This record gives sequence, structure tokens and C-alpha cells, in this order.
Amino acid sequence: MRYPSAFATLAAVVLAGCGSDSGGSTDSTAGEVADAMPPAELAAGGSAEAVVISPRTYTSGSAKVKVTGFFEVDGAQQLGQSGLTDDDQTWIPYGTSGAQELNLLFTNSTAMAEHGVTIGLGPYTVTATSTSGECRTKVDVTPTLVTGRYSCTGSTGYNNQTGQMGEVDIEVEFSAGS
Repeated sequence: MRYPSAFATLAAVVLAGCGSDSGGSTDSTAGEVADAMPPAELAAGGSAEAVVISPRTYTSGSAKVKVTGFFEVDGAQQLGQSGLTDDDQTWIPYGTSGAQELNLLFTNSTAMAEHGVTIGLGPYTVTATSTSGECRTKVDVTPTLVTGRYSCTGSTGYNNQTGQMGEVDIEVEFSAGS
């Protein structure tokens, strides 16, 4: 399955500057987000280790998101349209991209050793990556589940209506079952 080139281009932009600390197990179940992981268990930003995810379609899952600073978000969202991993690319959407409501997109590229999350709420957007110095991340992959955690301090948020930018801190936990 291939996505249209515009989608692939968007994914490439979102993925710029990512990486991961990949584990092999998780205690979470599909459709549920695991309890908060203590920050000491998250990998420091700057890692360039690839997260390997086998081809699959995601049918269940949820994300918990907290953003503080330039804009504020504290909520949860269910898996939106089905996500997928095809070849070495992964897209897992929560909510609807561009909507006024909370939405999140997890992206991964094995070939580029990159993964990240993009959080949106109305006109506000922030992209967090595992290779940015402000983020600590952990992504776990099993044959039927992908879970992840991001903890970032000082990420750049953007308001597309005013063109203003500002710093935000984020905490994200997500799960996606296939």
C-alpha cells in the first residue's frame, strides 16, 4: 500500500530530526495507555537507534496528552482513522488532523532512524522528536502492540492563525493495537 506523494511529503517533514530508544516489551494492552513512566526510564534525546515495526494496520488505541506553556492541552484521544506500518514508514493518527479538537500523529521511519509525535489543537501545533535535545522518549513494539512515551521540555509550539511561536512542555503516552 502506498500513500499519495503529498502525504509522504508531509510525513517526511514531520519526521525530520527524530530517533528512538526501542524496547521489546510493554505492559500495556491495546486501546489503553499505560501508567506514566518515571522520567528516569525514558531515554535522553539525541538517540539515532531505529524503531523496527513490522507491517500492520492499527485498529485500536488511545493517547494521553498534556501540553503546558505557550498553549495548554490536557486530554485524551482515541485512534482516529486506521493507522499503518508499510515498508519502513509508520503513521498512527489519534483524532483528526487539523481539527479544533485534540489530535496527535505518531510517525516512524526505520530507514531514517526517526520517530516523533505531532500534537494539534485548533490553530496550535507542536512536533516532538526523540533526537531533539529537549525530549526523552521510549517506544516499545510487540507483534500486536506499539506503545510510546514522550517527555519534552522547551519544545516549540506554533499558532498558525497569528504566526506566533512559543515554548511548551509536553507529556505524551500512546498505544496502538493491531
